[in-house]
Formats: sequence, C-alpha cells, structure tokens
Amino acid sequence: MEANSHQVSKNQDTSKLEIITPLFYRFNFTRAIQIAMAKFNKLAGKHVLVIGGSSGIGRGVVEGSIESGARVTLSGSSPQSAAAALSAIKSSYPDAQVAGIPCDLSKDSMEEDLEALFGEAEKVQPIDHVVLTAADPLLISDVQDITLDKIRRVARFRMELPLVLGKVAARHLARSNGCSLTISTGGIADRPSPQWSIMAFVAAGITGLTRNLAVDLKPLRVNAVEPGFVNTGLWASTGLTREQVATQVKAVAEKVPTGRAAEVEDVAEAYVYLMKDRNATGEIVKTRSGANLV
Repeated sequence: MEANSHQVSKNQDTSKLEIITPLFYRFNFTRAIQIAMAKFNKLAGKHVLVIGGSSGIGRGVVEGSIESGARVTLSGSSPQSAAAALSAIKSSYPDAQVAGIPCDLSKDSMEEDLEALFGEAEKVQPIDHVVLTAADPLLISDVQDITLDKIRRVARFRMELPLVLGKVAARHLARSNGCSLTISTGGIADRPSPQWSIMAFVAAGITGLTRNLAVDLKPLRVNAVEPGFVNTGLWASTGLTREQVATQVKAVAEKVPTGRAAEVEDVAEAYVYLMKDRNATGEIVKTRSGANLV
C-alpha cells in the first residue's frame, strides 16, 4: 500500500474512509494475533490423549488442552465415568473437539487394552501428545502392615502402567520432538513422610523411568509432573472425611509460601507446558506451592 493511501483529498467521501480505516487496522491486528498463536500456541489443532481425564488433575489437563485449541480424547476407567466427564465438558465447552473412551487398565490385558484405546482414539486424527494421570487410591501404611499384595496393588498403576504405556505410545506417536508422553509422579519422591514408604518407592521409580524412557524413545519427548499437595478428590480415597480434607487444605495454606493449597487448574498448567516445550525431555517439573522451602 502506498504511503499516501490514507490521505484524504478534498473531493474524497470521508464517510467511506471512516468505515474502511477501522477494518484495515482490525485486519492487521487479527493477522498479528494469528501469527503469534501459530508461534506460541503449539497445541492448537493437535490431538491430546489424556488417560485418567475423567476427574482430578487429568480433567484439568483436558480442559487446559481444549482452551489451548487442541482436540482431546479422554479415557475413564468405566463407560459411566467417561460418559459423565464428556457430558460435563461439552456443557462447559460446547464447541470443543472432545471424545470420551472407556478403558479399564486394572487387568492383566493392560497392553491390549491400551492398544485398543490408541486405535480408537486415532481414528479421527493421529495422536500428538499423551498424558497419564490415571491412578488408584493412595496407599498409606505403617511399614509393619505392608504386604506383597499391597505392593503389587500399588504397582499396577504406578509402575506397570507407565512402563507399558511408554511401550504402546512409541508404536503410535510419531518419532518427533513435536510429540510427547507426560506421566505423573509425586512430591513424596523428594520429601519423605511417615507411612508413605510404598508411595515414595513408586514415585521415585517414576522419576527414573521418565529419564530413561526419554533416552529410549528419542526424539519423542518423555517428561513427568511432580505435584505437591493438590486439593482433589484423591484424598477422599485415603479414608479422610470432607472435614478432614478441609482441615488439611487449611494447614497446607498456612504453611506454604504461596499461601494456598494448589487447585487442579494450577497443576494442569505444568502438563500443558510440557506438551508445548519441544526442548523439554527427561524433565521432572515440580509444582509444589513452595513446600520444599519450608
């Protein structure tokens, strides 16, 4: 456009110019936003599979991915949980590209069930990112009460599943640093607490697994998120009442530097970040309200 294109001659109809000029600037502003989104909003148009996306942190990752412009497939442990989550999410995000698939990973057919999940999910679009937040109830136990049965029960979702998932994901995701697998560990991996020996054992193991899978599956990226205390329904699975959970939330808020216990949407940001950062692999991103400082 020539430099004098906006100059108004004496005979020019200025009423038309008043309409055209705002449209011109609006076009350029929109284009600038589009360019910026293409550069920084790396999840736009991507397909994210969230295993455990029907509730808790996984549900937060689903919503965060949708708000980042991604297509999302969530899996729940049962048809009921997947359908209920899908219905609620569509109510909040009516224009979202989102699907729900039930997948029970508690059985010895875990690998076959994961294969079926991936096969169904990728029918609409190849999967770019996989996030694992699925877990069974926390097991807090005195050392003398630990049994082989308890160890094996905890190992199902926190040792067997992450490793088998890495195996299956490698068969379905492109070997590219634009694709990723993000799994979940916990703050207990770094900071011991009475009666948490089993959980500390598996959490620390996930840290090592993450780093080694990043080498085994390169250039596909593998990372983990290590949350501290998060106010989710998972605490009810330990047998705590609603009042006891509220007391614990208050105690955490009074202790940590942030002055509040983390909510799901806070921690979900860490998973979204790891999907977007193509330079991050083998990393453990810690989001702990600063609990490690006090």
